[in-house]
Amino acid sequence: MPLRLKGYLGVFIVCCVYWILDSIWSFLSFEYNLKNLIVREPSSYVDTLLLRVPPYQIVSRLMVIALLTILGIIILEFFRKRQIAEKDRKQAHDTFLTILNSIDATIYVADMQNHDILFMNQYVIDHYGLGDAGKKCYEIFCHNRQICGNCTNDQLLDESGNPNGVVVSEKKNPITNAWYLNYDRAIKWIDGRIVHLQIATDITRLKELQEKQLEAESHLRQAQKMESIGTLAGGVAHDFNNILYMIMGNAELAMEDIHGSSPAHENLRDITGACKRAAGIIKQLLNFSRKADPERKSVNVIPVIKDALRLMRSTIPASIDIRATYAADELNILADPIQIDQLLINLLTNASQAMEETGGILSISVENEHNHQETPEPFHEKASGEYARITIRDTGQGIDPDDLDRIFDPYFTTKALDKGSGMGLAVVHGIVNNHGGTIAVDSQPGDGTCFTIRFPVIAEKPEVFTESADEIQGGDEKILFVDDEESITNMIRRLLNRLGYQVETKNNPVEAIELFRQQPDAYNLLITDMTMPQMTGLKLSEKLRTIRPDLPVIIFTGYNSLIDETRASAHGINAFVMKPLDTRKMAITVRHVLDGTNGSR
Repeated sequence: MPLRLKGYLGVFIVCCVYWILDSIWSFLSFEYNLKNLIVREPSSYVDTLLLRVPPYQIVSRLMVIALLTILGIIILEFFRKRQIAEKDRKQAHDTFLTILNSIDATIYVADMQNHDILFMNQYVIDHYGLGDAGKKCYEIFCHNRQICGNCTNDQLLDESGNPNGVVVSEKKNPITNAWYLNYDRAIKWIDGRIVHLQIATDITRLKELQEKQLEAESHLRQAQKMESIGTLAGGVAHDFNNILYMIMGNAELAMEDIHGSSPAHENLRDITGACKRAAGIIKQLLNFSRKADPERKSVNVIPVIKDALRLMRSTIPASIDIRATYAADELNILADPIQIDQLLINLLTNASQAMEETGGILSISVENEHNHQETPEPFHEKASGEYARITIRDTGQGIDPDDLDRIFDPYFTTKALDKGSGMGLAVVHGIVNNHGGTIAVDSQPGDGTCFTIRFPVIAEKPEVFTESADEIQGGDEKILFVDDEESITNMIRRLLNRLGYQVETKNNPVEAIELFRQQPDAYNLLITDMTMPQMTGLKLSEKLRTIRPDLPVIIFTGYNSLIDETRASAHGINAFVMKPLDTRKMAITVRHVLDGTNGSR
């Protein structure tokens, strides 16, 4: 039954009860009233109740009933509105509590004096296993027995003790190791006191994403740096190889003019040898910047190691003693010697840096190993079942055990920013895997580090280029040589003229086209540089072949990222040679192309 209807019914019942009680009283007090008033005696209670009610009693009763009715309505309306307000308050409380408990964040209220928890939402209960308020906030969230050192209570109130706004901070929970974004402020509690309200959102995932983003940005910067190095390496390679070719070519021409017993002849030979080594360094730079494709062939690893040690000797502090032992004179593996050289230099550099401050012993040993349990399956059909084991050991500070599993990860480094990029061991690991080998590391802090590398040994001997006198043949053909470096065209003219060839040189490809157009059948061969102003050597060859399709072409370049032996062959180029090239190989290549035997060097 509705509250309003119940109220009205109650008022009616109260009025009826009053009427009945008043009638009973009148009936009982009739004799007393008779003594004082002359009235007709009622014959029954019914007369007193309804039939013979004195007028004054009717008026009094109606007045009382009216007053009771009004009072009842007022009381009824008061309780009705109170009940509605209580219901609304409870509904609002439940709604607000439902919202708080559904928020995926820490929400709690604590007393600012004794730090007792006054309220916590369901998130706190679920994550911290609590059901009742009353504990200290530092006990619940930090498992401390005293106030946290980074408590923000002092920041929430101004000098007058009034709330001071919201304090925003990022903190890591020492118990869950989760990161939270905290919003703290002082508010007035239901009993009037000032309390501490905190809303903390879990931002652990965001922090992880930020760390990954920073790592990705670091990788991007490193990649951009490597790309810049690669671009620089390409430019340096082209110009430097041209210079080397000038030095080496002129030295070889001078050697032909000097008697072999002359001291100058030996000096010139040293110059040509130094040029070849410099060319190898340039190739190594290109390989490091990933601008040169690896060339695998049978390589005796012993001289490669000796050359790497000789190269590193000048960069290793004198306080480090280098000891090398070789159990064999020849251990042949299928490898790119430039990459093996890079691998060795990276490991030797790491070893020397580990002993940079204290000095020590850097030892490298090479052994022929048979059927070791950790050796890989031979990755090449020519593998013999034996393995070249290279051990590089230092007596430096060693590697922390927690870092051992990550040392081969790209960009991981424990060195200072100016000491390494974190790519050295990653490159080493990649080279070893690409060559079908294995690498193992043994290290203890303070006890040094030992890297053990194994490569499958092959029976095939390294190719030896023999230079017999009868291989060098000249001719009387006419050759068009195009290079933007005048010093190179002059040297090539002298070289080919000595072999009997007729040589026409141009330093401008446009002029070369005009010259060729005048007498296209007069030329037996085109030799062109690749990188030139106005036009590449490949484009020049295409234009000349539109005039004469059967024209043989040799591309002779210091370096160009747009061309290599494979792409040159795909464009129908007869031979692709890289500067610097010694005069014998140049002469042989020219003769092979003129004779119809294509070849590249």
